[in-house]
Amino acid sequence: MSALHRRILVIKLGALGDFVQALGPMAAIRRHHAGAQIVLLTMAAFAAFARRSAYFDEVWLDDRPQPLAVARWWALRRRLVAGHFDRVYDLQTSGRTGWYFRLMGPGPRPEWSGIVRGCSHPHRNPARVRMHTLDRQADQLRAGRPWRSATIPGPCTSSRRRAARPSCSSPPPRIPRFARRGGSGS
Repeated sequence: MSALHRRILVIKLGALGDFVQALGPMAAIRRHHAGAQIVLLTMAAFAAFARRSAYFDEVWLDDRPQPLAVARWWALRRRLVAGHFDRVYDLQTSGRTGWYFRLMGPGPRPEWSGIVRGCSHPHRNPARVRMHTLDRQADQLRAGRPWRSATIPGPCTSSRRRAARPSCSSPPPRIPRFARRGGSGS
């Protein structure tokens, strides 16, 4: 870990499947910043799961302020700025998290890995919207910094991952004949 990266914020809000698919990048971030204090900003539905993982020292809840809830936006801004983060990994990469980036200004912001305009580690791959989530997140972590390829999930490499990843070029799994008929195979 670099002495510059003592406090890390990871943002992942999404749905359950999205959260589960982000576990690989979350583990890679923990390995890459082994001695850092890592905070996850997520939804209440994932907080208990995230706290039981070995990836985060703290879990913060995003209460998703409504657009006109100015007091709640200011409270979120104060919390983000008071976190004194050195780097942010925006694994959500949404319009909402783009606003979180803007909330951390004016002035110096932490290094930010994501897609928001003005971030220090932009993921500018034009094919990102067509990439499988795991490939896109691995590509994002590589953007702008020399991550070791062994520390982040890469494209389809093992047969186990190929079977679980429909975006890979391996043939689709065969469905047993009895399962297609809905019977027991006799």
